[in-house]
Amino acid sequence: MNYPTITHSRGRQLSLGSGALAFLLLLAGCQTYESQTQGVAQANKAGSLASAVAQVDQQAKSNTGSKDELIYRLEQGATLRSAALAEPSLVPDIRPPLPAPKKGEPPPAPLPEPTPAEVHAFYLNRSIDAFDQAEKKVNTWEEQAKVKVGAEIGALVTNQASLPYRGRAYDKVMMNTYKALNYLALGDKDKARVELNRSLQRQRDAVEANEKRIASAQEEAELARRGELKDEKGKSAAYDSNKAMDDSRAGPALQAALNESIAPMKPYGDYVNPFAVFLDGLFFTVLGEGGSDLERGRKSFERVAAIVPENEYLKADLDAAAGAAEGRASAGVTYVIFETGTAPSRTQIRVDIPTFIVTSNLAYVGAAFPKLVYDGNYIGSLGVTVGEKTYNTATVASMDSVVANDFKNAWPAVVTKTLITTATKAIIQAAIQKELNDRGGWAGMIGTVVLTAANAGTNIADTRTWQSLPKEFQYARIPTPASRELTLTAGPEQKTVTLEPGAVNVVYVKSASPSSPLFVSTFVLK
Repeated sequence: MNYPTITHSRGRQLSLGSGALAFLLLLAGCQTYESQTQGVAQANKAGSLASAVAQVDQQAKSNTGSKDELIYRLEQGATLRSAALAEPSLVPDIRPPLPAPKKGEPPPAPLPEPTPAEVHAFYLNRSIDAFDQAEKKVNTWEEQAKVKVGAEIGALVTNQASLPYRGRAYDKVMMNTYKALNYLALGDKDKARVELNRSLQRQRDAVEANEKRIASAQEEAELARRGELKDEKGKSAAYDSNKAMDDSRAGPALQAALNESIAPMKPYGDYVNPFAVFLDGLFFTVLGEGGSDLERGRKSFERVAAIVPENEYLKADLDAAAGAAEGRASAGVTYVIFETGTAPSRTQIRVDIPTFIVTSNLAYVGAAFPKLVYDGNYIGSLGVTVGEKTYNTATVASMDSVVANDFKNAWPAVVTKTLITTATKAIIQAAIQKELNDRGGWAGMIGTVVLTAANAGTNIADTRTWQSLPKEFQYARIPTPASRELTLTAGPEQKTVTLEPGAVNVVYVKSASPSSPLFVSTFVLK
């Protein structure tokens, strides 16, 4: 039998010979990222950091060099950062295991117990190392993208989840933002500055990257529309993805999935992360070394105040930034930054895609598309009591909105590529099924069962997403009390925090869910 070929741009061809069936079988039974990381996600939400750290370390190690290393390094970096905020008793012991005693000798004496400061620094540095490894992968993918041409063959016969995870725009911004926070907590302000510069640049680069992504999807759609795909008889069969999206069954289902995914989205603007902008404003207002630094701080606060006008604390910060530019530096101020909840996860839904325009043997084929799922189980705000007065943290960035905005921008390319993938797999299945039917006997019946199972195994949406990000970043700006003590309240839990001497202090608090304990750390910003 003369199997059809799928021709790509630049004249490349993918032959569908007798190995196609084995290829599909090999890929059957794939798991989604959502199911693979369920244990770590649950441990993080429960505040079981010892379990979360052990699991995420193992996953990062086992995925070193794999197509998914980047996403696992991001999860590792965020989980280790949470460990740095927690009480030492809640995280794995940082001391190396004692060597086995030699025969006839007493066991070695235990190493001295590390101080909380040593545990804190250990996990901050490990978090930085994980993010450094993630950034190396990001930089590698970005360099390759500059010279990459044509479509990616693997995804055309499997799914988008089979491609390497190159990182989404908000991944890259938060990667450098978290590194900046880690360096600030360690007192290394020069390295924090570098990371904030990178975070800002990544927000700018994201717009151009999205334009390229749209152009690539349009190129692939045009190739399919011009008849680069072949039907099961080897004849040209144009596939118009726009026409498929207008189908009476597929179109409404796809629109419903998109609407549900972006329902909570606020108008932040493309690829803007207000928390990263806020941290930029705070750093350059408080630690600015000249007029240009102080002006950058003022502009960053001005920008985030325009994005989140309902946050009253930003008005005070904008006034302070203007004062700093005039030589009136902030002093006697404490910032309480609160990470609450968890960012959206991704699940997959089935939508029946029309394929009768490609192959006469199949009218519709089920295709898997991603959908955002939001977690409403979180603490709405953190109470900060100073003397007789209580302040409540206010939202400065909804990561739900940041993620949803990225999802919306990527959606057209995801849909286009998935439609083309569905058509390609329909051609493969029809071609193999025809040969099996021609053989007669049980071949056709068995082939139907096997092909159906293989198609189900490869029909997987890309559900990879950084699950350990928070749902919201909030903060409160309060006058530092003379006692240098304040009380944090989240539901029934209370914690008293003692501030170190400093003109500007930061209290960093994380809560992944109402059932998770508060993880609290402090550092002097100035």
